[in-house]
Amino acid sequence: MLLIGGDRDYPPADEAGFLEFARTLPTPTIYDAIKDAEAITPVYSYRGTENRLRHYERLPRYPENLIIIGHAVCAFNPIYGQGMTVAALDAQMLDECLQKQRKQYPEGDLTGFARQFQQKLAKIHTIPWIFAISQDSRYPGSEGAKLNLATRLTIDYMDLVLKLLVRDAKVCQAFLEVLHMIESPTVLFSPSIALKAIGQLVTGSQKAELK
Repeated sequence: MLLIGGDRDYPPADEAGFLEFARTLPTPTIYDAIKDAEAITPVYSYRGTENRLRHYERLPRYPENLIIIGHAVCAFNPIYGQGMTVAALDAQMLDECLQKQRKQYPEGDLTGFARQFQQKLAKIHTIPWIFAISQDSRYPGSEGAKLNLATRLTIDYMDLVLKLLVRDAKVCQAFLEVLHMIESPTVLFSPSIALKAIGQLVTGSQKAELK
């Protein structure tokens, strides 16, 4: 049984508190299913939900032959399921860059390779990072750097996309593919989706006037 809370409203780690948290959910289905059940393990709690991005590519002096990838560079709130996927993309890019380096320098010279790789890696992390912090920043209790204008606009736009996908199967499919990093986030900004998403502002205004 897994219960998830947010914005400092977390399931307690003791059995009684865990059950009480389940009882307060909007629907009693889960509570009714577990209230008389026997727990086979203790309650385990995990609250490491921070997003963290380290800009190694900005170091004025970068050590030769030192490569940093995965969570050591960019770690996400696990609720989004991005961490392992991004780490896999990091490893894939490292493989591609090393193969290219080997073709260019068959003798094995790696001078400058590490810095160039970290700079390329930073570009991979940009989009998933913006998506993660734009969602977590919605919580009043979130802490961290202030959002810039681009991120705030992304949040507003994604709100429109989320409203649209409820009734548009194609938009829903595109969103899920982006969420699972099968497709690039740019798909959600394509004209076919953007016009529908932004168009809701006009139709919403018209409905308000009719009322």
